Amino acid sequence: MEIVAQSSSRPEIGRGRSGIVYLQDDGSGGKLACKVFDSRGLTKAVQWFTLGAPNPYVWNVDAAECAKIRRNILKLLVPVWMDGDVDVADASAVVLNKEEMTFELQTRLVRGWAAHLHHPLSVEFDDEAENLWRRMMPALRAHLQDAGFDGLLWQAGAGNPVALNNFLYEPNDEQAETTNTESSDGRWVWIDLESGVPAIFPISPKVLLNYSLAHWWRLGRPMFDDVEIPRLKDYLKANARELKLSLGVKNYESVVSDAERLGKHQVKWKSIGRLQSSIQYRVARGDIDQSQADYYTKHRLRWLFREWVRGLLSSLKALKGGFLSIWKRLKRLDLKSLVHVCWKFLISQKYREAFVHGYLDRSINQWTKRGQLTNEHANILREQIGSPNSSVYITDFGIHIAIKPAVKATQYWVLPALFAFGLLGGKTVAILILTGGAIGRSAYTLGRMLQSAANGHEKPWIALGVGLLPVVGNLAYPAQMIYSAGDKDQKLARFMMDDGFARIGRHFPIWGGQDTWTEHALNRIPRNLNRYLRKMGKRRAFHRKPG
Repeated sequence: MEIVAQSSSRPEIGRGRSGIVYLQDDGSGGKLACKVFDSRGLTKAVQWFTLGAPNPYVWNVDAAECAKIRRNILKLLVPVWMDGDVDVADASAVVLNKEEMTFELQTRLVRGWAAHLHHPLSVEFDDEAENLWRRMMPALRAHLQDAGFDGLLWQAGAGNPVALNNFLYEPNDEQAETTNTESSDGRWVWIDLESGVPAIFPISPKVLLNYSLAHWWRLGRPMFDDVEIPRLKDYLKANARELKLSLGVKNYESVVSDAERLGKHQVKWKSIGRLQSSIQYRVARGDIDQSQADYYTKHRLRWLFREWVRGLLSSLKALKGGFLSIWKRLKRLDLKSLVHVCWKFLISQKYREAFVHGYLDRSINQWTKRGQLTNEHANILREQIGSPNSSVYITDFGIHIAIKPAVKATQYWVLPALFAFGLLGGKTVAILILTGGAIGRSAYTLGRMLQSAANGHEKPWIALGVGLLPVVGNLAYPAQMIYSAGDKDQKLARFMMDDGFARIGRHFPIWGGQDTWTEHALNRIPRNLNRYLRKMGKRRAFHRKPG
């Protein structure tokens, strides 16, 4: 097997729960995407708990070979199933990365983009993510299940909203690639087929019962990229005539041969139990030699005790590292400068405007860097940030953002401390923790309402109501801006709403993240709500017509 040791010298182009992807020359002037399998953090803890060892693709050569063979089988089958609308990034080699002490998968580099988020200027992309999630991925899962690829339903979105970012849109013509606009003959490419964790955390209760738990009960272990080899062979045999016509005889025979090889590697991989997985992982990492592995195989309780102690020490080390990191940040904190900044924020309208303008400019830059905004669209939004017609409520939005750290610190540090010293009761602390954000926002908005009433200006009732809501309360003033603008052009305010909901999706526990269906679904809430309100407004206008 080829050995490489160059992860640190290659540019990183992506990462997920199962590994980090690097860009590499293929030796003939082209480029490869090299997925270095990885395991860390909470993902690693879940793998230990469910599988008995970290990510098997990291240390088990048969698991890594399965990943390669599965991709190459599906590279031929998926375009046939999906009429060319979906392709697969096939693998050329499995190699040992000596620097990282892990296996890596060399795959075709896909030059494309993730599904676009919605924003006020994104009319041409509005149905892109929904088309992939609601039409393409369910059809793909049906074919996968028919052919025995039950374990890959997870990576194709079965109860797993994170799976949306396993697909990139790849245009066929140079113009589409350079302009980042969808080409009529482009296609979606499945770029990540390897799971980071077993399929045990679906967002859908139905998938949990009928897929995750059902297969766990049948297999006696969690589902982790399993292929039902007898069903795959039966599928290939039953559909031999159609597949030979679509693929050609040579490619069909290649799939049949790969199915046989896949079965052999999968048996070797899946036949290793939890205890042996744990021991063989340590052998692969160089922590113990084979003679020690044989010893611990015979003395299982000693191994379990050793691993329990190792896990405890590792947890304590991680906890210590977390506290040290917090302490170092606190030591670097310049209280004098912090007080000065807070004071300037309180007394200077110009400073507050500069703060919120900087916040919005960073959001626009992040969208542009991700390819979610073109430079032209970004400039249109930036022009509205400082324009004379920009709503007075834009600064109020900045204040809601600015007071959030102080509110969070009070909720999760000050209030528990007061409870510990007996100065507040448990119920009071619980209520204040749950409602602290709403209280902070509402206190500020009530002050603004009094100020507006005294000056004879519009009172921000919408902001007061939205600010009472959990999670989305920081979008109170963008909502007020949209309401107050009426029929006026308020692209910036609508972008603030779209970005705010997308931000919630990116930070959603377990099922959230960048380019996930969770981010897209939340990002579309303002658009769908606006459509509903417009529809209801038209209905009311119709019923008001005489006769």
